[in-house]
Amino acid sequence: MAFQKEMRIQERLTGAKFVDAHVHVKNEDGLRQAASTGIVAVRHAGSAEQGALKLSELHRGRRSPLLVTSGWALYKRGGYGSRFGVAVETKKEIKSEIVKLKYAGADIIKVMASGVVSFTNPGTITAGGFTREELRLIVDEAEQHGLGVMAHANGDEAVASAVEARVRSIEHGFFSGRRTIDGLAKKGVFWVPTTGALSRAAEAAGVSSDIRVFVDEVVNSHLTMVHYAYQAGVPLAVGTDCVLPDPRYHDAYAAELAFFERAGIPRDETMRIASRGGAELLGIYPEQ
Repeated sequence: MAFQKEMRIQERLTGAKFVDAHVHVKNEDGLRQAASTGIVAVRHAGSAEQGALKLSELHRGRRSPLLVTSGWALYKRGGYGSRFGVAVETKKEIKSEIVKLKYAGADIIKVMASGVVSFTNPGTITAGGFTREELRLIVDEAEQHGLGVMAHANGDEAVASAVEARVRSIEHGFFSGRRTIDGLAKKGVFWVPTTGALSRAAEAAGVSSDIRVFVDEVVNSHLTMVHYAYQAGVPLAVGTDCVLPDPRYHDAYAAELAFFERAGIPRDETMRIASRGGAELLGIYPEQ
């Protein structure tokens, strides 16, 4: 892959166990926590600060965990994403930020292709995202610089648009439909479902019992689609969406694996997804 790291592949994965393909790393302590949890590689999914890029440079050449980073994310001005990166709107701004990310050392481009699951208006997605044409522009521009694109996308339309634009992976993907999932399988787009992230959000203080019931229903529907995706041959990877360091990280990763099993995926296949699936997504295994 274009964003493959420098270390020899087999050396990096000797004794490898798990990959976290969607996490936010704040500092060196976060990487140490991942390593102590048995994580051999992480993909930083963007932050407004540039610490992950500096951390990636400092961490280069160390054995574990390998850090693949998007640096900062791109989000549509006025929409969701200010916590994760830089607002863009025009073609010039999009192209400029991708060039900046490339030369800052980003391994992949993160784009906020939608908002998030709304707790205010259950069943909807909050404002945010890019048009299908804008997503194509982002992917085309990233490819010119040897970079793939990971797309935060919720809602069937946003996910379908990102898939059509040929992104490398869909992050979250809540409310995806079967036809869209078939599109992931056909185009070989990875899916990182991050089920636990929504579940944890519903556990936060101040969240009403009605919203918790709603989230339980969304989680069940989401896992139904994860099972469908597995059967359809969609490449899957595990991502927690945790911000590291986090004292709950070990439990969060274990819970994410449990969600895959709850979706009806056999344990040995869940372990393969957590290890080989994530490694293939990050580009740290050779293509088979």
